[in-house]
Amino acid sequence: MRKYDGIMDTDVKTSLCAIVLAAGASSRMGSVKAVLPLCGKTVLDRIMQTYLLAGITEIRVVTGYDCEQVRTVLEKLPVQEVYNPRHTEGMYASVQCGIASCPPGISGYFIHPADVPLVSPETIRRLSAETNRIGERIICPVFQGRRGHPLLVGASFRTAILDQDRSLGLKGLLNEHGDAIVPVIVDDPGILMNMNTPADYRDMISRIQRPSEDFRRGNE
Repeated sequence: MRKYDGIMDTDVKTSLCAIVLAAGASSRMGSVKAVLPLCGKTVLDRIMQTYLLAGITEIRVVTGYDCEQVRTVLEKLPVQEVYNPRHTEGMYASVQCGIASCPPGISGYFIHPADVPLVSPETIRRLSAETNRIGERIICPVFQGRRGHPLLVGASFRTAILDQDRSLGLKGLLNEHGDAIVPVIVDDPGILMNMNTPADYRDMISRIQRPSEDFRRGNE
């Protein structure tokens, strides 16, 4: 068991790995999204706590652009950095880099963009339980009829991901393997909330500070 910031994970899921994508240039935001403060914690800190609370302790953070700034946060977190030398090629190159770094025995990979920091631990638990039930598929959370993040990709897709670059990235993978996608309905608006611009960031802070019902209605 691992303890971090008061969290003791008693239901550790050692066969699943969280791959957090934090290698982008954040050009629309104007600053590195992964290290931004979000109601008392950094974005990366919130994501790490989400996975630890859900029992996921194998966590990789893929860095690239401005990696030194990201490392100032990572050195305080129980994660492993994976540097992507191809980060200028886009997010899919970071997915490949993260998956390639995983040790044998991993049965599935959570693919989690760093700009989606409000996913709940319960959502991670739901996706984990589904992969235990149905096996290695591509599991996608759905809120109010819309797909969100993170995907949970079974290790059976490892070769397909590593051996082929796709111009459409993850969308291309999903298009090719549509029959393997399993939607899982979750009660979690956070799977749809990303922050690409300063306006998105301000809105996210505002929503966190609202009562839960206002937060939910804001995503309808």
